[in-house]
Amino acid sequence: GGGEIPAGSFLEGPSFDRAGNLYVVDIPYGRIFRISPLGKFEVVAEYDGEPNGLRIHKDGRIFVADHKLGIVLLDAASGKITPFITRYHREHFKGVNDLTFASTGDLYFTDQGQSDYADRTGRVYRYTAAGALHKIADCLPSPNGLVLNAKEDMLFVAVTRGNAVLRFPLAPDGTVARMGVFIQLSGGRGPDGMTIDEHDGLVVAH
Repeated sequence: GGGEIPAGSFLEGPSFDRAGNLYVVDIPYGRIFRISPLGKFEVVAEYDGEPNGLRIHKDGRIFVADHKLGIVLLDAASGKITPFITRYHREHFKGVNDLTFASTGDLYFTDQGQSDYADRTGRVYRYTAAGALHKIADCLPSPNGLVLNAKEDMLFVAVTRGNAVLRFPLAPDGTVARMGVFIQLSGGRGPDGMTIDEHDGLVVAH
């Protein structure tokens, strides 16, 4: 009412829970929405943060990559946000962007910040199910979406400012061997989110 201008939105991180509800984040307004199978929108959380990516663990926990706060947990019932991973050693993240899980429970996420070709400092991390945080790549111009293949021996990472998708072959111990370019794209602003289809095909939002 009263001539108010409704807030816009910038939606990212679509993820379904086991009940078929779709969760999405709204970066500039610090909101997380839940959309029911019938299409009903509701605000699950509104907080002082910048949620950028969202994934739901197989145990039902909801993890959010928050550009301002790091990796946080969302309690869908109360809307409470709890910090989970806030820094690497003693260093704060540049601005985490997206995340994905392996079947083992290992969490992979990108730390994009404002990195680009003038500031190639983007990174990729793995947080193991045992609770150890490892930096598995750095010096990247804007790492964004990421996804594992079906065998989980390859991690694909969208590098937005490089307009490319990189491939990270994963050794059995989790280290990366011979990282390289998987697809060099052209035009547009570069790749963002990604997923893998049932035939192990890579789907890229460009």
